[in-house]
Amino acid sequence: MKLLVVEDDPPLQAALLRLLGRWGYAAELAATGAEAIGWLERELFDLVLFDLVLLDLGLPDRDGLSLCRQIRLAEHQPLVLMLTARDGREDKVRGFEEGADDYVVKPFDPDLLRMRLRALLRRAQRPPQRRLCHGPLQLVAGQTSLLVNSASLDLTRKEALVLEQLLRAAGACVSKAELLHGSGDGRRDVGEDALRAHMRNLRRKLTQAGCDPNLVETVYGVGYRLNPTAAA
Repeated sequence: MKLLVVEDDPPLQAALLRLLGRWGYAAELAATGAEAIGWLERELFDLVLFDLVLLDLGLPDRDGLSLCRQIRLAEHQPLVLMLTARDGREDKVRGFEEGADDYVVKPFDPDLLRMRLRALLRRAQRPPQRRLCHGPLQLVAGQTSLLVNSASLDLTRKEALVLEQLLRAAGACVSKAELLHGSGDGRRDVGEDALRAHMRNLRRKLTQAGCDPNLVETVYGVGYRLNPTAAA
């Protein structure tokens, strides 16, 4: 796997390159948007393509959002993980709108960043499944509007992320650790109390929409799953 680090802060540059090397990734560095475009144009000539771009938004010569837009117009489009101090909700929404595949807020936990990288690269190696279904539920990955028996139900972003993981598991149990990781924002760990609250709210909404109260099942000591027997 080959990664491009687009970051202008020298200490963070060194830390990221050191971490990526330790994790087994080949990486190149760009300190500006112009340098990043230079690397991306050079890769097409050399036929050695980047798999993922770690992109800071506060670059000295241009905003990282405009760079992401340009990447999304290129012939070869690597994954883009935005790594930035901009932690507002509108910043994150804008990042995904401009083409980010994931968004991690600085300061970040190295182990969590490693997991996010691995998850992104793993998903990119298999055909994406956008529409997820289970019984009366239909959810398009990345959206917060759920269809329950063809009727629309609004979820919060966290609830949608939790449900998406359960839907992808297709009735298998998803561990608490996986759910906590999948619903985190990259800035700090999501605690088990918060996960229980998301589950409680999600169950309440699904039950009010006409679903079986046992559709989301607790597997004690392990995690949660969508109960196949309650999906009708």
